[in-house]
Amino acid sequence: MTQTLASLPQFLATWARRDPDARAVSDGTRSLTWDELDRRVTSVAAWLRRFSFDGVRAAILADEGVDWVVGFLATLRAGLVAVPAFAPGRDDAWLAATVIDAAPEIVLTTGEKLLDVRALLDAAGVEVWRIVAIDTVPGDLSDLDEPDPADVACLCYTSDSVGVVITHAGLVDSAARTAGALRLADRASVVVNWLPLCQMGLPFAVAAPVFAGCPSVHLAPDRVRERPEIWLRALAANPGAVTAAGNSFLARCPVPDGLDLSGVRAVLDVGEPARHRAVLPGSGLRPDAHRAAYGLLEATGLVSVGDGPVSSGRPGRTVAIVDPVTRRSLPAGAVGEIWVTGPTVARGYWRRPAASAETFCALLRDEADAGEPGWWLRTGDVGFLSGGELTVLGRLENRLPAGAVQAEAVEATIERVVPELLPGSTVVFAVEDEVVVLAEAPGPLTCAAAVEQAVADGYGLRVRDVHVGLPGTLPRTVAGKLARAACREAYLASAPAVS
Repeated sequence: MTQTLASLPQFLATWARRDPDARAVSDGTRSLTWDELDRRVTSVAAWLRRFSFDGVRAAILADEGVDWVVGFLATLRAGLVAVPAFAPGRDDAWLAATVIDAAPEIVLTTGEKLLDVRALLDAAGVEVWRIVAIDTVPGDLSDLDEPDPADVACLCYTSDSVGVVITHAGLVDSAARTAGALRLADRASVVVNWLPLCQMGLPFAVAAPVFAGCPSVHLAPDRVRERPEIWLRALAANPGAVTAAGNSFLARCPVPDGLDLSGVRAVLDVGEPARHRAVLPGSGLRPDAHRAAYGLLEATGLVSVGDGPVSSGRPGRTVAIVDPVTRRSLPAGAVGEIWVTGPTVARGYWRRPAASAETFCALLRDEADAGEPGWWLRTGDVGFLSGGELTVLGRLENRLPAGAVQAEAVEATIERVVPELLPGSTVVFAVEDEVVVLAEAPGPLTCAAAVEQAVADGYGLRVRDVHVGLPGTLPRTVAGKLARAACREAYLASAPAVS
């Protein structure tokens, strides 16, 4: 299929004609074929057009499953601007902040969640024109105009509730690149997803499958975090599965006896710097199935996908490693800020012109000196290129006092020295010229001396404090990662003054 189509609903309509009876989307309780999905999307879109017009914002506050996918694609087909979110009850503080900032005119949910949505909107002080129950909209196959590729398709919100403006063209281009990197177009793959669809799960598990015409299976993120077995059994039940998860989550997944994951094609390690770690031992997962990846909402999804567990691969779009102070590109092997340019870069931040200019309109000094300036996205991530391969080390803001030491590297060292800590549950941050270590463990643990020694020997840093709590003690983002800033704020609010 060529990329002449302008929006995801156009790709959906094409698959409904070409392969109407093939499975398109399922969530464990319901499944729709491409024809059924296209009809439901068209019906909801026609209903939305009865009381709206182009550019109206429509928030999706539904459980992440079949109805969520229908609501999102219907919003695009109707020419509205989707605000991907989720049903109340999981992270209502983030949800309220997102709804307040987006100020949607319409909310899409399901009949089961109507009262919860009304309560959330009332508590947040947000008034909307209408709340639509996706699962009760009557059938209507009215013809609708297709959106312009340059039109805004959605506002996707970061963990800090900052809206990223993504166009139809950017979403389709991202879907094409993701589908190509994962070889979804050969129709032998099934995308099995539990990442939040409001963030990286959207380009990976909705846009790319619709572009490529491959089926997708959607699992509830909160249920998978509580019971990873749900995800593992879904992988075993879908030969050719392609999925994604952070490496810290992978390291905490116990594999049920007898479960065979040899049919899994790829497990993308996303959202965290790559680390050497055994993945799902005893499951039969092929070593080459574990692939590090790098992406962010501001780039509308994946920037690169590696062929192994460490390097994030050859970028599928233009990437430069840049000195963040001089804004000049750095040679291969040098560590600097990762900059990205190309058609998948988002348009900017919603209602934040200054932040948009700083992040999305950076000028590379080399190009400016040559008289060929162009806009670049400053990702805020640190890494290096070697042999054309990108390796991500962490966030620029997470550099610690001693030179260019990354907090992420110190965290990995601590977890290696103290294996009793839960993988991916250690956070390190600076307080004045010292570092604080917060971590989680399954039970009581005394490890301050070992942590202090490891940090001193490896990085020449002095440890101010070490706290180890039970699982769930530390604050996390909507995507399930440790919220570093919130951890630091909580520590400073509760820690006694140190002279």
